[in-house]
Amino acid sequence: MQPKPELYSSHYAQWFKDPDVIAAYPSRPPYAEAAIQFLSELATDRPRRALDIGCGTGDIARRLAPLIDLVDAVDFSAGMIETGRHLPGGTASNVRWRIGAVEDVPLDPPYALVTAGESLHWMNWEVVLPRLADALSPHGSLAIVGRDWEGPPGVRAHIRPVLMRHSAVRVWQDVDLLSELQSRELFTVLGSRRFGPDPWEPTVEQYLECRHSQRSFARSAMGETAARAFDAELRQVLTELCVSGAIQCLSDTLQLSVETTVTWGRPPGGQNTR
Repeated sequence: MQPKPELYSSHYAQWFKDPDVIAAYPSRPPYAEAAIQFLSELATDRPRRALDIGCGTGDIARRLAPLIDLVDAVDFSAGMIETGRHLPGGTASNVRWRIGAVEDVPLDPPYALVTAGESLHWMNWEVVLPRLADALSPHGSLAIVGRDWEGPPGVRAHIRPVLMRHSAVRVWQDVDLLSELQSRELFTVLGSRRFGPDPWEPTVEQYLECRHSQRSFARSAMGETAARAFDAELRQVLTELCVSGAIQCLSDTLQLSVETTVTWGRPPGGQNTR
């Protein structure tokens, strides 16, 4: 099996145990409500139980729980899970938080749905995908969920150079998770849907905090001086975009949007088959 792209190297995932990244993580825009509803509809086998892998603070797990029977929310970052417990829905009786890597954490199958929200790229695919195939119920699906909050092309063109200059990850690769999984015959796509755009209205400071929740801009990786320089330059670019009208800004609130993509399918093999 060919190696993963360096950009998806699992050692970058260790940054999500960093207290600064954990503190910044709730600043990320939420997944679309319509996408959460759609995920619940993918869980057709009964009992309607889901596994959320690399759950972070549980933005999917906590919101999916009221719509199905049970959610096992798994993450190797104890800090992420502790934060998730204190966010809305985090104490629901049908959310079971599990600290551990998906590669070897104890599971409780079968699951009618497995969700991976911006997390699967960090994992050992040759271990995790076969394990999920075994854990899925006969008609269960793996749903890979992503967010796009980069804005229209004109906004991206101004912000991207700032990101590239300051990124703590100096690896530039044009890679696509789904293409990588399919080329290795680890995932069969059954469908894909896009939801939104939904409004996202962060303050400038919340937007900067959201950037620091990304592994490329973790404060601990950048260093204090570099992080301050990054904030200052990005704050200036946002101000210019607001003045030009490329971004609508009300007081200190940016009028942005976020789109959510759900691609579902099934890893080949497993104890259950369709």
